[in-house]
Amino acid sequence: MFFSLNFIMITIMILISVTFYTILERKILSYIQIRKGPNKVGL
Repeated sequence: MFFSLNFIMITIMILISVTFYTILERKILSYIQIRKGPNKVGL
């Protein structure tokens, strides 16, 4: 009983950390890639 509960908690923590890392990575990549709008042309 305790082993299965511990395994479920560790799995949930790993999934939460992976989703947080993915969101953080997407935010950093979006800050690096500064894009102009469709009506502005920039280098």
